[in-house]
Amino acid sequence: MRRVPRPLPREHEPWRYRLLGAIIPDLDDVVERWGLPTPASPILPLHLRPALLAGVAIVERPGPEMLQMLRGQMTGQNQVRSSSTIDEIITRTCRSVAPSQLQLI
Repeated sequence: MRRVPRPLPREHEPWRYRLLGAIIPDLDDVVERWGLPTPASPILPLHLRPALLAGVAIVERPGPEMLQMLRGQMTGQNQVRSSSTIDEIITRTCRSVAPSQLQLI
């Protein structure tokens, strides 16, 4: 999914910035250099797989808070499309946590 980089670079090209680049610095440059899979060749190159797995782990560890932060990074239709999914994930996560599992600080 696309994102809006902040601050906006001088040569703002929105097609270039991907959401995972908000989590892993310089990923957008690496992906631009090597390219992403296409429908004709749908396999992710080996050298990009560790970055993708690291990004998933980084998002998964803090949980719903990270999803809310990423929602703010998205642009236009991507933000609209993902909002309902993120809300559903957050609601489901909050319901599945029993009161005895909550830690008071």
